[in-house]
Amino acid sequence: MFNFYGKSTKSYLKEENEDSLLVNKIISNDKPIKGSSIKESILFAIADGVGGSKYGKIASNYILSELSKNRNLLNHQIILNIIKNTHQYLIKNYSNDAQTVVSIIWIENEKFAIYHIGDTRVYLMTKRNFIQLTNDHTYVQELVDKGIISENMKSSHNKKNIITQSLGGSHEIKIDIYNGLIEPEDKLLLSTDGIHDYIDDNKIHEILFKTNNLEKNINTLITLAKDNGSKDDLSGIVVFYK
Repeated sequence: MFNFYGKSTKSYLKEENEDSLLVNKIISNDKPIKGSSIKESILFAIADGVGGSKYGKIASNYILSELSKNRNLLNHQIILNIIKNTHQYLIKNYSNDAQTVVSIIWIENEKFAIYHIGDTRVYLMTKRNFIQLTNDHTYVQELVDKGIISENMKSSHNKKNIITQSLGGSHEIKIDIYNGLIEPEDKLLLSTDGIHDYIDDNKIHEILFKTNNLEKNINTLITLAKDNGSKDDLSGIVVFYK
């Protein structure tokens, strides 16, 4: 069984929330999504409209709407087609003024596939470790990958908000795909940068490990990120498999 809880909170500096959450067919950026599922397949996604684009909210909602309405048909190729078609649609209709980053998790019979573009993240917590499964598509992460700066210099870099991949952006997209297995007692966390840019991974792990109250997991992350100075929209979905 999969238990899940997701919540998105608007930045106090913004008029509208550009983040969106998806669980199966349910999309939200204002009300929590909470529940459980015993189905063999389940869909989770989180999208963050790019702040520098005029219609970020439209972009983040569009990709999740396309996934939602095709929920009962989904497979690997259909998910790839939805992502690529969304990219072309946003460019054609909004000329780079509607951009979003997104992480999608499709789980079937304990096997999961992640489809990722941008700087949203997916983490996996097992009994043994806690790992970030996705790689940030950012200028600063490229510097880390090339050995130019260290990992602990990322958060203070003056170009940390520059992303290198987005749906609706000017560059061709390269979809990162990750495959794995989820086992009983494992947790998955999807988050936007309003959360994970303001809390280090060790602290995120501590919060998820402390309790299996999923609502408390997310609310604690949001509160702590705000306390640490987050001015962005804050969104997260935590999934517990048992």
